[in-house]
Amino acid sequence: MDRVTVIVVDDSSTDETQTIADQQFPFHLCYLHQKQQGATVARNNGAKISQAEILVFIDDDVTISSQALEALVEICCQWSKVIVVGTIHRRSSEIASVYTRVFLTYAGNSQTAEGDVELLFIDCNTELLACRRSDFFVLGMLQDPTGGYGWPNWDDVEFGYRAYLNGYRLLQSGRAIGEHWDHSISDRTKACQRWYRASKSAVWLFNRHQELHSLIPMLSDKIPLAWGQDTPSLIARKLARNLLSTRPFFWTTEKLINFLEQHYPSPVVLHRLYGFLNGACMSQGYREGLRDFVLEGGQE
Repeated sequence: MDRVTVIVVDDSSTDETQTIADQQFPFHLCYLHQKQQGATVARNNGAKISQAEILVFIDDDVTISSQALEALVEICCQWSKVIVVGTIHRRSSEIASVYTRVFLTYAGNSQTAEGDVELLFIDCNTELLACRRSDFFVLGMLQDPTGGYGWPNWDDVEFGYRAYLNGYRLLQSGRAIGEHWDHSISDRTKACQRWYRASKSAVWLFNRHQELHSLIPMLSDKIPLAWGQDTPSLIARKLARNLLSTRPFFWTTEKLINFLEQHYPSPVVLHRLYGFLNGACMSQGYREGLRDFVLEGGQE
């Protein structure tokens, strides 16, 4: 552990994070405070003061396995021009809601790769990510495509895309296990809010990289129709999404979910309805993002 330096970047937290600087650890710890500049700036600031050859980014709500660091560093040292992500398992410290139980049932946590798997750039995720420090700066560090406007801001996907354009590979380590204690899955209201915000800020991502419109599957049928470009099946999906995101359908879906959660909490049925509800929130968020984008002086 004498070869490891842990840098904790505190973005003006209110939970006494600064007390960590007074504690003793079997590794060197550096505490850095910044004034509410956001996660993207925090990660970049941590990278700037690091002197290590390999950078490993870990979100504050992620815990990692004992072999995770070794696995990530090994891949970074083995290959050139590579970005490495860990294998994330979704967890929740609050399992009081039916939504959380259903979500975790279908989270796919058991699908852990035995070895290292090559991923598409859209799977780049800073929850648990490693790369050579020199590569990080060559690629221009992390960048906020929203200019500070929204969160989640897609800085990891945007970083992965720039890496891809520069000939980098994205690998997932099956040995680098992380557990994401995700507050947004504690109930469906929080989950819907997160999907809404993510879709709203995606407008800025697509403004920077217009070619990504059709490359992010989770958003492909949530964005406006493109007559003459969309396939007939995509047009049908978009029309269905628009219908399901209208107030009457949204209200009806919520009422049906409330009834089923109380009287017939079937995971199979609820999982599908939760998907409809989340999709509706994403469509609403994207439309709101388009309106705000125009108001902020963008063009669409």
